[in-house]
Amino acid sequence: MEESRDARVPQQRGTDSERPPEAVFAIVGDIKGHAELSGSSEVKSLRQVGDGPVGRGTKFEADEEIRVMGRTTKMTAASEVVEYDPPTVVSWTSMPSVPPKPRRIQWWFRLAPDGEGTRVVHECEVDFGPVANVLAKGPYALIRGSAVKQGMKRTLENLRSKVAGS
Repeated sequence: MEESRDARVPQQRGTDSERPPEAVFAIVGDIKGHAELSGSSEVKSLRQVGDGPVGRGTKFEADEEIRVMGRTTKMTAASEVVEYDPPTVVSWTSMPSVPPKPRRIQWWFRLAPDGEGTRVVHECEVDFGPVANVLAKGPYALIRGSAVKQGMKRTLENLRSKVAGS
C-alpha cells in the first residue's frame, strides 16, 4: 500500500535569487558548508564520511544540538545524499542518533531558472511510518514544526546573503 504524502510532516519555504542556478547550487551543493548555511543554529558541525566529490551516495555526519520543550539534546545524525543533480536539486536523508527515531527525515534544495535568476525551494519531510504519520503529525507540528519552519526561513536568508556575496 502506498503512503499518502499528506500524512507525512512536510515543511516548505521558498526564496528568489538574482544569480543563476549554477551560482546558487555551488553553495547548496557544498554539503560541508551546510553548518554555516543552517538557520536553525542546531547544526554545529558537519563532516563527510569518506573521500571524493559530493554526489549521490555521499555520507556525512552532523553534530547537532536540538532544543525540544526547553531541553537541549546533543546528537550526531548520520546522513546520505540521495539526489544530486547540479544545478537543479540536492537532497539528503538524515537519521538522528537519539529517539524518537522517524523512519526518514529528508531535506531538499530545489532550484529552477527564473528569468535571469533562480527560484529556490527548501523542503523537509519527516516520515514516521504509515500509522505513526497520522498520529504524530499534530504533536510534531506543536513540538518541532515552528522551530523547523523558522530555521528553514533563516537558512534561505543565509543563502541569499552568501549568494549575493559570491
